[in-house]
Amino acid sequence: MSARPAAAPRLGRRRPLWLVGALTVLSLGAYIPIWFGLTWAELRREDGDRRKDPVAHALSIFVPGYNAWQAHRHFRAIGDLARRSGGTPRIDATTAALGVAIWWVTFTHYASDPIFLVLDAVELVAGTAVVVYGQRALNALWAARGAEERVLDTDWFALAVAGTYALLTVIGFLGAPA
Repeated sequence: MSARPAAAPRLGRRRPLWLVGALTVLSLGAYIPIWFGLTWAELRREDGDRRKDPVAHALSIFVPGYNAWQAHRHFRAIGDLARRSGGTPRIDATTAALGVAIWWVTFTHYASDPIFLVLDAVELVAGTAVVVYGQRALNALWAARGAEERVLDTDWFALAVAGTYALLTVIGFLGAPA
């Protein structure tokens, strides 16, 4: 019998902060639930908890009230993993929950009135801050385990789609009758 070499552990992915920020802004906040799902899958793979359903987790970010609890739970899981790995987590789950609540309030209420344009800007800032904050903590964790930061072909494709969406949205807004 020959011994099979042990498979290398699959590390989480270090996403560049500019990438997650750009995807959030260019998608006008739609990347936020996607990020929650992708990183929840990484956390699930890390701790082996099969109850962590990435799709349900991502969709739960759209449910008012529950989304703040899910964001808190998500960021607490990041902090717990960092502690178990011997790191000193610098992540505040309550701040992330508040950011998601702010994102949701404005994400689901669009209009062309000036006040809503201001709220949309607040939504983008809050949502982008949550995603970058969480990814920064995950990047530190994955870097300590040897993961490399990289941009994939799918990231470039997602950026192109998000950029096109943002451009068409702005053109549609500017071209709409007053």
